[in-house]
Amino acid sequence: RAVAVLMVATLTCQGNPAPGSWQRKQVGEDPKFEEIAHFAVSKQVGGDRQNFDTVLEILEVDTQLVAGMNYRIKFTTAESTCGLTETYSKEHCAPKTRDVKDTCTAVVYDVPWLNERSITSFTCDGASAASS
Repeated sequence: RAVAVLMVATLTCQGNPAPGSWQRKQVGEDPKFEEIAHFAVSKQVGGDRQNFDTVLEILEVDTQLVAGMNYRIKFTTAESTCGLTETYSKEHCAPKTRDVKDTCTAVVYDVPWLNERSITSFTCDGASAASS
């Protein structure tokens, strides 16, 4: 009897991730992943840069259900055609070239019912990028 209970508990734990744990997602599963990556890139205005970077390719996506949703998105970037004095948009700010400038990971906290979105962390190639 104890073995049966242990087997059921083990199968339950393996089949259902723990609440609040990070979940790996398919990159193309939801267009919101690209929207959030572009949001994160649009807030990176520090340093000596003249232009915004833009997202080239999304590499990995993890989500975490909290009081809202955390998105951890890894993506490649390139310098865009938009200067920092312009308003960033993924449609308007095309990459200058397809050459990868950085591989970045952003963690973005999203609470859609409060219309709140913020960057928890943003790093590129192991070095922290400036954000505003």
